[in-house]
Amino acid sequence: MEAIGADAWDALAARQPFQSYQWYAFGERAMADCLPVYIILSLDGTPAARATFWLVREEPLPVPSLAQFLLRPLIRRWPLLICRSPLSNSSGLILPELPLRRTALDTILSAAHDEARKFKASFLIFDFLEQDQLHWDDWPSRFTHFQIPGPGTCMEIRWHSFDEYLNQLSKNERKHYKRTRKEIERMGLRVNRQVSVSDVETAEALAHNVERRYRNAPNPWLHGMFENLGMVNGTWLTATIGNRLVGSELVLHDGNAQIHAALGLEKDIPYTYLALGYEGIRLAIEKKMRLLRWGSGAYDLKRRLGFELENNNNALLAGRDFCTRLAIKLAG
Repeated sequence: MEAIGADAWDALAARQPFQSYQWYAFGERAMADCLPVYIILSLDGTPAARATFWLVREEPLPVPSLAQFLLRPLIRRWPLLICRSPLSNSSGLILPELPLRRTALDTILSAAHDEARKFKASFLIFDFLEQDQLHWDDWPSRFTHFQIPGPGTCMEIRWHSFDEYLNQLSKNERKHYKRTRKEIERMGLRVNRQVSVSDVETAEALAHNVERRYRNAPNPWLHGMFENLGMVNGTWLTATIGNRLVGSELVLHDGNAQIHAALGLEKDIPYTYLALGYEGIRLAIEKKMRLLRWGSGAYDLKRRLGFELENNNNALLAGRDFCTRLAIKLAG
């Protein structure tokens, strides 16, 4: 990032969420085990297109445990070259409008293929693509579409206060909120905001609890995210009973969007998830965010709270050689 400079980087990002110089500097530090490969195209000396790739050897793949076990040593030997914005479930692709889009994408794909060959990457992947990006006719036929399981959720922030948000919920949902608040107070559960993670070890352990509960692959970048929170606009939400940490979550901001990450919960402590969630919504309203992204899962609850499904759970994947292309065909 330092070699490119903040002004040149942010001029192309154009205030898009999770595309800023500050966010990518955080990504480089938190994902220190992944080599960043940035392809930037300029027109008349001005940056016009960008694709941000990461050489990943520890990707938490959304596949069953047995498949993870079999694929892990192969990916360590022949890594993935993935185009994405780091740690945000967002695409790393920024292209101009037509008619320049086709030329820009062709140039990026050619350069990316050369990089994949140089680093002996097994697959070239563009993930977290929006529906309109997925259906561009500019993509070569060698790319195969995969849908990422468990789409994220998002909510447009239209309120000036948390009370105003509560008042527009359904009558049943307002009653549910009041009952939940009473139970949270009865339990002595407190939610606090911190600008840094004071207990990284416990935060990681709680996050791994959630991963095991839902049989998700471990996130290899949790430690880096917790350690480097101060590099970005972010808050560590903690849920405590007395002096005991029973839940936590990172709330991260970039541009006019907020994302929740690294959820951790102690087993058998009810209402912790909701307490953290309500505080996250309150924080987004206070920060005057335009968009709140709350990840996957708990879809019925999030729908009642006003969240909708995101439409960016799409990936395009291409093998670098005959063997990897054959593997894609067999998997398909």
